[in-house]
Amino acid sequence: MNGVRRALAFSLLERYLLLVVGLASNMAIARLLTPELIGIFSVSLAFIGIAQVLRDFGVANYLIQERELTDDHVRTAFGILLALGLVVFVVLFAGAPWIARAYGEEQMVLTLRVCAFNFLVLPFCTVSLALLRRQMAFKRLAVVNIAATCISSAVSVGMAFMGFGVLALALGSVLLNVVTGIGAWLAREDRRVLLPSLKEWRVVLNFGAQSSAAGVVTSISMDINDLAVGKVMGFEPVAMLSRAQGLMNLFHRDLMSAIRNVAYPAYAKAAREDQALEPIYLASVSNVTVIAWPFYGFVSLFALELLRLMFGSQWDAAAPLVPVFCLAGAAAATINLIASLVLAVGRVDLITKVELFFQPLRAAMIVAAAVIFQSMMACAVALVVAFVLHVPLMYYVKGRCLPNDHSALRRQLGLSLGVSLLSLVLPVMLAMAGSATATGPRWLAFALAVPVCIGGWLVALVVLKHPLAQDPAFLAAQRKCLRLLRLRDR
Repeated sequence: MNGVRRALAFSLLERYLLLVVGLASNMAIARLLTPELIGIFSVSLAFIGIAQVLRDFGVANYLIQERELTDDHVRTAFGILLALGLVVFVVLFAGAPWIARAYGEEQMVLTLRVCAFNFLVLPFCTVSLALLRRQMAFKRLAVVNIAATCISSAVSVGMAFMGFGVLALALGSVLLNVVTGIGAWLAREDRRVLLPSLKEWRVVLNFGAQSSAAGVVTSISMDINDLAVGKVMGFEPVAMLSRAQGLMNLFHRDLMSAIRNVAYPAYAKAAREDQALEPIYLASVSNVTVIAWPFYGFVSLFALELLRLMFGSQWDAAAPLVPVFCLAGAAAATINLIASLVLAVGRVDLITKVELFFQPLRAAMIVAAAVIFQSMMACAVALVVAFVLHVPLMYYVKGRCLPNDHSALRRQLGLSLGVSLLSLVLPVMLAMAGSATATGPRWLAFALAVPVCIGGWLVALVVLKHPLAQDPAFLAAQRKCLRLLRLRDR
């Protein structure tokens, strides 16, 4: 467990630093580019996102969970990725004019063609990153990813400042992968150059085909709101929805990606060693929800202030959407680690089946909301309904390979809910008091609510005896704080 805690600490440190860099970059970009230009890039990324699932083809997950990994497995993974990357590059590069014509936006041609170069670079990144994750080398991964993000963000902001518009974001995305690929290869202990091969293609394709089938459908579902809203309502609503969902994604995507990066190889290692997985999973979901739920509650209370602080006043229209997206994130927090657990025990078939069923349903709900109501709020509500439906479905899937301990799960989630409610009591009062005296941003209430919420959360963890309060890392931090307070009293 100490190794997992160290890995998680480095992964979280990496994610926090990446969030700081990303937020600083987004704050600058939001002021340098108009919502319409950012909307153009968001729609372009939707097409790139769908294609990116094909370029990975489940190879990274295969390399992490394979019990007996050989050079032939690695070379085959690299060969498959290289072939797929070349195909996707050619299709996107050639198809860019048709996509741009469908949206009536000529700038999308160059944006898509520049982004297409990512697929020639990504095969070199994917293999090295997967091998580092398998080895739990998260310290080296953190250094690589932070350096790559800093360089690409600086280039994107600099080019946007010089007037390159959407092209600045596209070139920044390519540079990110180039630096990541070079850094990940240098960070490996064995810097051998393995030639591509197809010797073990059957076993790699068997896993990858199922993973990619689910991944393609999931990616289409995740990006369909941008595609549908962009076509039906225009580019500016796309950007507004993206900004509102971006606050939810600070946890749902950014922080959870750091946790999943460690959880998946840790679950896979525990499975290879035949450890009991249900207690490990229950501890994981308990710790995730006790952090996620207070976060979503606080963001919902002060959505306008956070949007204004991060992106400026031109994004105020996104504020009413934020609480709706946060409700979706709160539901997702209860199931965010199930896919990692099921994949870790080798049941990629279960994840494939559930995603092939659920993701088209979610896509249909969002597209219907955009077409019928032509309302940003309707799209957000459709996402909430989809996430709520996803919860029982994912626990059914988990029960197929690992029996659910529902009573223990209810106890853990009940404790997380109690901590969340107690930590938000005073922030709610401050938000209500601020609303009574201000029609715009409630800066004083917001400034007071941040430390009050954190302090209330820490006290609630201890008072309610949440499992996180018994974690050795938490207890060590608590002892250090008490020692510091005693020294100050003297």
